[in-house]
Amino acid sequence: MSDFLGSNAADAPFGIAGYTETTYGDSFADVYDDWYADLNDADFMIGVVATLPAHNARILELGVGTGRLITQLLEQRSQFTDTIIGIDSSEAMLSVARGRSFPSHVELVCADFSRTLPDGPFDAIFVGYNTLFNLPDTDALLSCLSLVSQRLSPTGIFHIDAVMPMPDEVGDNVTVRTMTTNEVVLSISSHNADDQRITGQFVQFIHGGQTRLRPWSVRYWTPQQLDTHASTHGLTLLSRHGDGSGAQFTSSSPRHVSRYQRKGQ
Repeated sequence: MSDFLGSNAADAPFGIAGYTETTYGDSFADVYDDWYADLNDADFMIGVVATLPAHNARILELGVGTGRLITQLLEQRSQFTDTIIGIDSSEAMLSVARGRSFPSHVELVCADFSRTLPDGPFDAIFVGYNTLFNLPDTDALLSCLSLVSQRLSPTGIFHIDAVMPMPDEVGDNVTVRTMTTNEVVLSISSHNADDQRITGQFVQFIHGGQTRLRPWSVRYWTPQQLDTHASTHGLTLLSRHGDGSGAQFTSSSPRHVSRYQRKGQ
């Protein structure tokens, strides 16, 4: 691995020394809704809602973060009183989500979704834009898939929205994310294709303020790898598209929306 982000990064579970399952959420909670307000994934929740039953459902979100997807879910399912549970490892993210004043049928849980999940069964379990790839390694992914399989109802669906890394993105990269008269944010990243890992830092300089580091780490899997790992834990691919609206998935698609069910259903 490149030593771009530190010579001891290769020995760290997330690829960055000192990084843990709470680091991303704790580092981005205060800016997430602002920085990613233009994230174009509303189609994902529309697709999730389209598969839900026409009655009150039980729904689980993995990596709920600031609660932005649950907000969309509530708007689109306003005629129902679904039981909705969101789980996240970062109390900082959950604090922002609680500030949205969700109704009483929404529960927020602080936990690592690769280690524990609330009791099922659930009609839908979903994980939003690239959040599944915040898991550190294949063991964590397999544990997560096992938990999901155990908690899906016989007709329940597991929805994944994930990015497809492009080959030309391999290596070290430095770009300017934001630049104003009072602030500069640099994006520094390193993509190791052999390890299927991308690590990075947003370095934020504010005039008259303290420099802020916001680290992140992504361990990605190809769709075919996800299918193989899901199959070992009783899940089978139901559909795969290039977005949540049903666009055809191709090798050049920038993302994929994949849906799984328990085998034999």
